[in-house]
Amino acid sequence: MDTVHFEKLNELHEVVERRTMSRFKQVLDNAQTIDKTDICPSTTFYIHDTSHWNTDYNSIVFDMHRGVHKTKRTSKQLINMFIRENESNFLLMQAMGRFLKIRSGWPYVFGNTQFVQTSGASKLSTNWIAVHHLKDIYHDHDDEKRLFLLFKEGFRLNIRLDFKQLHNRMTKVRQYYDLQMNLTKYFSEQFNTKLSFSTPDSYLFTRMPESPRLPYSEYDSSRELVKYLMFFVQHSFDPEYIDENQLDDFYEQAVKDKGVL
Repeated sequence: MDTVHFEKLNELHEVVERRTMSRFKQVLDNAQTIDKTDICPSTTFYIHDTSHWNTDYNSIVFDMHRGVHKTKRTSKQLINMFIRENESNFLLMQAMGRFLKIRSGWPYVFGNTQFVQTSGASKLSTNWIAVHHLKDIYHDHDDEKRLFLLFKEGFRLNIRLDFKQLHNRMTKVRQYYDLQMNLTKYFSEQFNTKLSFSTPDSYLFTRMPESPRLPYSEYDSSRELVKYLMFFVQHSFDPEYIDENQLDDFYEQAVKDKGVL
């Protein structure tokens, strides 16, 4: 059953507030409505798709400051609105996804902001988890098909979710993040600048292992990514301009045009 149990824990991990949201209950009528809500990466920690529920509302947004609220906007609309505000970031992530050979189900990963869908393709309405707010994941011993998701500020959700499937999706998030950090470090070195990064204490870094190093140098990795970036930027303006299989020729010609080769 598609039921969401929401709890607020105190510092001793004692439950001080509990709510249940289900397609078979009219509890949504008691929740506040924010029709023009959006994703705030600093406070939004979960979006639950209710487009298949017997209700006029399509999503429940869980937010640390705005509280739990319903909206007629679908989760697809919410994530697309967020992406459109950061279009250049998403183009970069598309290039990285193809570079990492991730062909579908792209998460949104840009540095320390990470959102991952719980099922289906990212083009469909589904549930989204703000990974950067996630502190822990553990099984519900009373129901093996459900998981507890513990977030910052003591917010905890109990939802029906397969752990293995979620772990695989989190692995993709970690791959994106590690590639971005490796590239950032590489480019900073090229500009004779040394950057230091603090590691967040979220689940992604305390429980998910670092991605294996690619079998070639960071320079080669950067070069390959630049080729993909050039292709996707050009392709976005003129889809007929070049085939993805011509990336090497396209890259070398672009460098020659600049008088480098």
